[in-house]
Amino acid sequence: MSAIASFTVVDRSRVPEMARLARESASALRAYLSEHGRDPGARYDWSGFCLVDLLDYLEERGVDLEESEFAAEAIALNEVDDLTVLITSAHRRFLDRLDPAGHREEELSAHFEELGNGFEESGRAGLDGLKLLHDTISRLRDDEVLLLHVG
Repeated sequence: MSAIASFTVVDRSRVPEMARLARESASALRAYLSEHGRDPGARYDWSGFCLVDLLDYLEERGVDLEESEFAAEAIALNEVDDLTVLITSAHRRFLDRLDPAGHREEELSAHFEELGNGFEESGRAGLDGLKLLHDTISRLRDDEVLLLHVG
């Protein structure tokens, strides 16, 4: 079984309303995002579970993309909608550590394998995820939030 990773950018002022709607229903949240969010053009061609494993890999190395000033809102979103990570411009502080050049494919493969999700190209999937996160976060404006959704 696989999961899809999707990305949506919203104005940061809309995050509390998204959390309120999430408490009502996942469909209300999706409708709101459809109306008020924009596609940043980020595409991840691997399973969304690879990004989940990559988030774990990064957290072990001191890069916690799940931590932000929107902790309460993230909890509300995650109660109804699989995994949603709210990434802000403050996460730009991690750009140097998100650069794929600073990571080895073999190390990423070993991490995926350790989590029981290894496959022949898992290291490549990890590097692709790093590039996508690096590039998308680097373009994020101060008044925007990137929603990374895996489901």
